[in-house]
Amino acid sequence: MILVTGANGFVGSHVVRLLVKRGEDVRCLVRRDSNLVNLEEKGLKDDVELAYGDVRDPDSIRKAVSGVKTVYHLAAYVHLWYVKPKEVYDINWTGSKNLFQASLEEGVAKVIYTNTAAILKGGTKENPSNEESVLSLDSMPGHYSRSKWLAYEEALKYVKAGLPIAIVSLTTPVGEGDCKLTPPGKMILDYLNGRLPGYIDTVINYIDVGDAAAGHLLAEENARIGERYILGAYNLTLDEVFGMLSKITGKPKPGLKFPAAVFLPLGFVSQKMCEWVTHKEPLIPWEGLKLGRRPFAFDCSKAVRELGLPQGDIENAFRKSVDWFYAKGYVKTGERR
Repeated sequence: MILVTGANGFVGSHVVRLLVKRGEDVRCLVRRDSNLVNLEEKGLKDDVELAYGDVRDPDSIRKAVSGVKTVYHLAAYVHLWYVKPKEVYDINWTGSKNLFQASLEEGVAKVIYTNTAAILKGGTKENPSNEESVLSLDSMPGHYSRSKWLAYEEALKYVKAGLPIAIVSLTTPVGEGDCKLTPPGKMILDYLNGRLPGYIDTVINYIDVGDAAAGHLLAEENARIGERYILGAYNLTLDEVFGMLSKITGKPKPGLKFPAAVFLPLGFVSQKMCEWVTHKEPLIPWEGLKLGRRPFAFDCSKAVRELGLPQGDIENAFRKSVDWFYAKGYVKTGERR
């Protein structure tokens, strides 16, 4: 039996699909109020065992882990905006500790823990960074990245305690099924809906979400215990990204390109207005702007070499994302050409 947390999410549902296709018995940890559309659309709901619980509830985690040989831990608070910061830590940090502890007690054979490349320094296209570039806690620009840094350190502690964990650090997955609107999905959708007048001058690493999911299964097969692997593929400037999106959709690129620092004062004011008045996510979250101040180019050759991580066509990944947003009615303005 294999347990997948965050099984109904963007990347998690793709992991579940691959596991079911491989003939595995899969248990999916989901909350009672979870949106299961990704499992339903992929025809997976009847092919898996649903374990209702929450990573914040140790008792439900222990029940979910019982009798499991492998755990894929993808459950996380993935947004860069939050009304209640404590919730981010409760899910990403404490929730991970609960999962690791239950896995240790149950004698799980291997845990694949999904962290984020946001805790890494990042580099330029000419000089991308790698798995050794973990920043300090004080360098984290917000609660999301701080919570994931703390969870990453927790994973290393559990490795020393005897739990066989391998860590995969996701860059920026793109593709179909982003129903909860992760930051890259929201950026694409805002572009499609004409809500992006401009963009930040930066570079970001992207990967097809299907390849990212395949990387998780390859990590279970090939990753060394205690090691971390960056699951990414292509280092692209946002100018290149919007060039692709313009080619795919026929819509013009956003007209303005600025250094991230130009947006910081406006972003701070917008963040506070959303926190105190509107209680809705700002167009560009404050933590996202601070992350955008540094380039996020990565050398993913370790995962390619040791895991066999695929590096599929990234333009096709953006096309699949656009097609999915149109098909599901997320695009509210204009017609696709």
